[in-house]
Amino acid sequence: MDTLEFDEVSLRKGWGSVGEYWFSLRTFNIKSDAQLSELDCPEGMSQSEYLVSIGYIPYFSVTSEEVIRAFVPTIERKKLRDKIADYTGSDYVENFWKYFHIYPEISDPYIKFEVSYIKNKAVKWCEENNIKYEFKV
Repeated sequence: MDTLEFDEVSLRKGWGSVGEYWFSLRTFNIKSDAQLSELDCPEGMSQSEYLVSIGYIPYFSVTSEEVIRAFVPTIERKKLRDKIADYTGSDYVENFWKYFHIYPEISDPYIKFEVSYIKNKAVKWCEENNIKYEFKV
């Protein structure tokens, strides 16, 4: 059985690229939508349906907002945590980055949290799809 090797490039493809990459269960290659758009799709099938039919599955993805929302409850200072949590919609992410740049108590732990979160998301995706994996980073 093949093994998916997670390195910086393969992890980066999952980070912030919702729906942009596909994973081949046959070759264990990660392909972008652009690379796969050249495939001739049978009439009556969507591109996604066709890709699934030939052994591709959507690659794992993580959004910035998803990581931030998971991180904010871990902020130790309640007043700061509550202030960030007060924002909604696009203001949520935008204002988080403002606080991130001002408070080292957010920025320092966030970097470690982000790496861990992305790796955990990749592991969960592999387990859900019965894909053997290993980390090279």
